[in-house]
Amino acid sequence: MTFLGALLIGTGVGILTGMFGVGGGFLITPLLNVLLGIPMPIAVGTGAMQILGVSTAGLYRRRKENLTDYKMALVLFGGNFVGVRLGAATLGWLGSLGNLSVHGEQVPAVEFIVLWIFFVLLAAIAAWLWYDTSRNKEEESAQVGLFAHIHIPPYTDFPTLDHPRLSLVVMSYFGLALGFLTGLLGIGGGVILVPALIYLVGMRTHRAAATSLALIWLSSFVATITHSLRGNTDLLLAIPLLLGGSAGLQLGVNLCSKLGGAQLRRYFTFVVLAAMLMVAAKLGSFIF
Repeated sequence: MTFLGALLIGTGVGILTGMFGVGGGFLITPLLNVLLGIPMPIAVGTGAMQILGVSTAGLYRRRKENLTDYKMALVLFGGNFVGVRLGAATLGWLGSLGNLSVHGEQVPAVEFIVLWIFFVLLAAIAAWLWYDTSRNKEEESAQVGLFAHIHIPPYTDFPTLDHPRLSLVVMSYFGLALGFLTGLLGIGGGVILVPALIYLVGMRTHRAAATSLALIWLSSFVATITHSLRGNTDLLLAIPLLLGGSAGLQLGVNLCSKLGGAQLRRYFTFVVLAAMLMVAAKLGSFIF
C-alpha cells in the first residue's frame, strides 16, 4: 500500500511539475506525512530526492522550448546553496526538540512546527494568487516586478525580462530565502518561485514555469546530498515516487503548452488551496 500510495503521489506531482514548473515538494512532503505516515524528516529528504529526478526529466522535456533563463537560475543559486544548508540544519535542530504536548497528546515538535509553516506559506500564496487572477482575467501584458523598483548596486541585466536591470544583492537574498525553504521543508521552491518570478522579478508565466525548473534542479541536487548525509532519505520510497513522476511529467508538459498564462495562474491557485486544506486537516487532528 505504501508503494502504491507513493506511485500515485509521484504521478500527480509529475503532472504539476510539467504544467506549472513546480517541483511538487509542497505536496510530496505533507502527503507522505499525512497519508502514508512517513516521519517528517524522511518525508522532507525523500521529497527532495524525488524532486531532483522529476525536475531532471522536466528540463530534458523542455530543452527545445527556449524558455528557460539559465542566467537567472545561476544568479539565484548563489544564495540558494547557502540557504539549503541553513534550512537542513534548522530541520535537524527542530528534530532534536523531541515532543510537544498539544491538548494532552504528545506530538513530534518537528512535525507540528513544519506543518504550521506549510499552512501559513500556502495560505499566503493562495490568497495573493486568487486576488491577482480575480482582478486580471486577460492574458498577461508587459510585466514589471517589485524587484525592479529596488535600487541596490551592483546590478545585472536579464534580457528575458521586460525590465531587464535588477539588483544582484536583492536576487542573491531572494535565492537564499528560497534555499532555506528547500532545506527546511523539502520543497523545490517552485510553489514560491513561480509566482515570485512573475510578480517580484517580472517574468512572464510560461518563462517563469520553465526557469523555475532549472533552479529547482540545482537546489534539489544540493538538498538531496545534504539530507542523504543526515540520513533523511529512503531510496525504496523514492523509487515509486520517481516512476510515477516521470509518467505524469509528460502529461503535464503537454497540458501546459495548451493553456494561457492566466489559466495557468488560476489552476495553480486551486492546487495550492488543496494542499493548504490537507495540511489544515492534519493540524486539526492534532489540535482537536
